[in-house]
Amino acid sequence: MPRQPFAKLRLTTLAALAAVVLIAPPSRADEVKTTFNIPAEDLSTALREFARQSSREILFSSEVAQGKRSTGVKGDLPADAALIKLLAGTGLVVAKSANGTTLVTTPDAKEASGKSGPPIAPSGATNNPQQGSRTNEAGPGRTALLEEVLVTGSRIPLTTLEGPQAINAYTKEQIDRSGQTTLGGFLNSLPDVPVSVNENAFQTFAGGTTLQLHGLPLGTTLVLLNGRRVETSGAEAGFNFFDLNNIPLAAVERIEVLGAGSSAIYGSDAIAGVVNIILKQNFSGLEASAKYGSANRTDESNASVAFGRKWDRGSVSLVGSFQTRSDLEGFERSITGNNNYTQFGGIDARASGCNPGNVRTLDGSNLPGVGAPNAAVPVGFTGTPTQQEFAGTAGVTNKCSNTGYYSYIPEARRAGLLATADYKVTSGFTLFTEQLYSHSQQVTGAPPPGLSGTVSASNPFNPFGEAVHVSSRFTTFGRTFATLNTDFLRSLVGAKGELPNDWHWEIAAWDAQDSSHYSISNTTYNSGGAIRAALSSSDPATALNPFVDGAQGSQALLNSFVYDEKNKYLGQTLAANAFIRGPIVKTPAGPIDLVLGSEYNRDKLYTDLINLVPFYPPNTATTFRRSSYAAFGEVRIPILANHANSGAGPILAVNVAGRYDHYSDFGNKTTPQFGAEWRPLETFLIRGTYSEAFKAPSLNDLHSTSSVFQTQVVDPLSNNQVENINATYGGNPNLHPETGNSRTLGVAYLSKRIPNLQASVSQWTINENGSIQGLDVQTIVNNESLFPGVVIRAPGQNGQAGPITQVNATTVNFGATQVSGVDFHVAYKFETSIGNWEGSLSATDTYHYTAALQPATPATNRAGIANDDGNWAPRWKGTVALGWQSGSYSVAILGRYVGRYVDYDTTSEIGNFWLYDTNLRYSLGNVVAPSNGWLRSLYIEAGGVNLFNTLPQYSNYNFGGVGYDVAEGDIRGRFLYARIGVKL
Repeated sequence: MPRQPFAKLRLTTLAALAAVVLIAPPSRADEVKTTFNIPAEDLSTALREFARQSSREILFSSEVAQGKRSTGVKGDLPADAALIKLLAGTGLVVAKSANGTTLVTTPDAKEASGKSGPPIAPSGATNNPQQGSRTNEAGPGRTALLEEVLVTGSRIPLTTLEGPQAINAYTKEQIDRSGQTTLGGFLNSLPDVPVSVNENAFQTFAGGTTLQLHGLPLGTTLVLLNGRRVETSGAEAGFNFFDLNNIPLAAVERIEVLGAGSSAIYGSDAIAGVVNIILKQNFSGLEASAKYGSANRTDESNASVAFGRKWDRGSVSLVGSFQTRSDLEGFERSITGNNNYTQFGGIDARASGCNPGNVRTLDGSNLPGVGAPNAAVPVGFTGTPTQQEFAGTAGVTNKCSNTGYYSYIPEARRAGLLATADYKVTSGFTLFTEQLYSHSQQVTGAPPPGLSGTVSASNPFNPFGEAVHVSSRFTTFGRTFATLNTDFLRSLVGAKGELPNDWHWEIAAWDAQDSSHYSISNTTYNSGGAIRAALSSSDPATALNPFVDGAQGSQALLNSFVYDEKNKYLGQTLAANAFIRGPIVKTPAGPIDLVLGSEYNRDKLYTDLINLVPFYPPNTATTFRRSSYAAFGEVRIPILANHANSGAGPILAVNVAGRYDHYSDFGNKTTPQFGAEWRPLETFLIRGTYSEAFKAPSLNDLHSTSSVFQTQVVDPLSNNQVENINATYGGNPNLHPETGNSRTLGVAYLSKRIPNLQASVSQWTINENGSIQGLDVQTIVNNESLFPGVVIRAPGQNGQAGPITQVNATTVNFGATQVSGVDFHVAYKFETSIGNWEGSLSATDTYHYTAALQPATPATNRAGIANDDGNWAPRWKGTVALGWQSGSYSVAILGRYVGRYVDYDTTSEIGNFWLYDTNLRYSLGNVVAPSNGWLRSLYIEAGGVNLFNTLPQYSNYNFGGVGYDVAEGDIRGRFLYARIGVKL
């Protein structure tokens, strides 16, 4: 398929932009200025915008800001001066907490309180529609200083950054500075995602993307949008996950990752953890950007526009985005363009199905007139062959690379539109809605259709006078292309409000569905009879000539062999939930908060195999449905109060949650969750959790259409006799849920002596049991007692087992996996005479990973040992980041590390490499038009992902047939990009 033309920016432009940033002189610390553009608006919105534009954490309570308006601030000012100007006329003042956090409060509160708790989540964290806010009584004469924030893993808002569970939050700015252009690309770069799932189509159907927290199997990480479930994508029903390609990255405001089981809060699928994608909403202003990036032989363009408006009783926002990307085929990289890996100690994975092709005898004797049992079709030969042409290639085999045809980065076109709105009907009653639509087209290249068969002696082009076997490829068709077009729609409406005594309620209903059309061009699956007839034909007009270099027949004849495979898929979840929360009793340590709620889901999976002959009859359509409902509750109990500073959270508190789920197909599941947090010091937190989780069997695993194939097995109960049997494959309605439990124990530290220094360490263990999988027929027969009723036998004689007639080799529950590791994180911000600096280090050590997935087989070690099923983890994965900002200039540098691991099915070690990314940003407003309001908000960026072009190491991935590890390596190489944008 030809590349689509794109308007390209030259790399020289990138170099020029980088030079501008690097050459421009920094200003002194006491003169560090930021370009502010904050309009006159309500104070709460203005303060959040100040936090975003200044990259500062700022604390204030909703009660303090309520009813106040800011006159705004515009121009280049030091951050402190801008904040004072922003507060002019409001009666509020600026204070600093003991740890250096900026506070906005009343003058009397500033004098009465010299302390404050740790900062809340980054700016924008309070935009979650599920959250509430409540004044936190700080003691006599003190005004509330903190706003409560709801984070992933709980339905009870907290006034502290750190709670009983470790949550990793990533802001829009961090996502942008990473240089990644897809949601899957960003998530798979994180330290607690040790095995990435990419769009290459080697790992999933048609290149669907997801993530495997801690390296646990596909589908065991729950994906949420604004705290609510999404459907299993119809095209990915076989793997049972939601395809992240459906979410435009431009619509994402923040991502929160919880790396532990959480079914007591969210239900099924949360065994490995939860990823909560927070979408943009409730913002004011206009944002627009355009980005172009390229690597060797592939490029992409991205554009987005966001508009939002807020007023006293509501808000509305719109986000639109568009992305195009060209493909990267295997021939454009040396390690995938030639499949002979013997130079790396691997195999020669080149194929013999080439053009020109190869010929051999059926019985291993010599080809007549050749003197060898095989020969290669001579390169460049056309016409009617004779035996003489093959004498020069006796014993030679033409070999070629099939993977060179594949798209390691598929061509893509994506568009998305997000609309959100809310309206405050009364002071205690608000309506809200979220509407998200996206269209994704992904085109993956593959080899041309192949030819393998027997040429009869009567074929007029057969020079050997006897039947011979040939292998070739119909290269005149060019690459085969698999195209997946998906339309995703998520429509949500809801209402929320306040009740007396600080109680809150919420109710919402949503429909999340995707419709996919999948096609493969020029396939020959149902053409076996026609091709065999052409190989046996004695008529030159209808006979194939596979003994030439090039077209093996007329184009009309070749066209009669191929067709386009077409399928349709639909995944849908209709859901509603409601909950109420508030304090049930006040204790000396604080209020005991309670949440009670319920949820209903109706899931649907539709598949229409329009043209998948000979595997299924034409237009084989199936529809599977099920419904489920749940009741859940959560309580937070403070035990010991922090009377000196209640804003820092209680000294000791516990969280208890539970959920009951009932499914219409397999039955019930109850899951508990417990958490505790202890603050022996105001700056030191010790926390731990225990939770149980489950993963419901998918509709596909339960109900997929059965197929019967004949095969042979060795029967251990009949003296190892070989028996011919029927093996049945497909869904199993008797499946049970996969179950799991997780334990975490960690510490978090927020320094008061060194402002803006944070550190945390978390140990975690996750167990998964009853894995849903398909087992080999022979394995089932060898362990017949473990699977009652699966092996069917004819009646035996004299007390002996009868012969096997059938084996139901459908999906079963069997296997256990245990993973343990430690997450490390440290971050520090400081100011110098040459600008503001921030650095961070995040790393995950997966020190234990075992899986026992085969009966009567010891558990296999997968910690630092790659496994063919994709369920494993390198011992270490981490990131190191450094950022600098001074006035209009900023630089971010990120290093991503993958530790050493044993390669697939070998004893060789690979890994132990770094990838480096960078981002340079400059605000153009002062240079372009100092007096023009909207031009003052212009900015440009230049950056690179994998800046030093670290290409993948050789790997035995996929049994040596690919060339590198697609789960760890970066086949794209150095990717340079430039962006221009405006924020008003």
